[in-house]
Amino acid sequence: MRPLVGSAKYATHAYRFESQMLPSLRVSLPSLAFSRSGRDRVSIFTEVPAVAGVPDLVAVRFDMAGVERRAQEKIVPLSSETEVRLAMEAKKPIPLSSAGASVGLSDEYVRRSVFPLMQDKGWLIKDGSHIVRVPGAAFVGERVVTVEAKLRDWRRAFSQARRQRWSADAAYIALPAHSTTSLEGDLSAIGARGIGVISLDDATGAARVLVRPARVNRSKTAVGRALLSERTLEMFARGEMEGPVSPVFGWVLPEHFRPQREV
Repeated sequence: MRPLVGSAKYATHAYRFESQMLPSLRVSLPSLAFSRSGRDRVSIFTEVPAVAGVPDLVAVRFDMAGVERRAQEKIVPLSSETEVRLAMEAKKPIPLSSAGASVGLSDEYVRRSVFPLMQDKGWLIKDGSHIVRVPGAAFVGERVVTVEAKLRDWRRAFSQARRQRWSADAAYIALPAHSTTSLEGDLSAIGARGIGVISLDDATGAARVLVRPARVNRSKTAVGRALLSERTLEMFARGEMEGPVSPVFGWVLPEHFRPQREV
């Protein structure tokens, strides 16, 4: 497969800082890691906390029709792993009295704290003694890709990316081309362990994939992917692509996502 490259518009000199790698990765990542049909729906964010660690870049292809439906129905992005897990469990009705078991928390805490919060966010409703997810409350991140950028230490990047692969459809490390020569003999093993490698030309910033990651069972990454897509959706709704988001995720809701209460 012929590698895809980034735009010359983002050409740069030899990298001195990891932050200098990000503009080239931003423009190249949709072509490198997403299918042609969905590249125009890819949004790229920085410094978004995952289940484990904070990737340098998170690229998400959103279901834009789903994003619009959620905005219209005032269904607010979730902000924690607990909320995501409960939303997944509540796709089918679950007893509120024993809902804590599904997320590893006490039933009382879920009943008094988590459920009311998710009810306010438009995700859950009470049906008799059960709770169930609102029909329009769907996760809208179709594909999630993470990237760790390093100037030289590919082993550290690999270690970080190994944690992040549980929050992504594909996890990559990115290095300047001169730093990839030391790992050429390890590329197949790196890919087999679920991590892809991107090389950036030191002079032009053009990017190419040296190895693609082996697929990870999507059932094992479902919670992590959903959490990243929810957190990036909150940023997207704010019109922000750069992290960290302040206040903390979930504290201040985007205006058009805020549930309207009757007076």
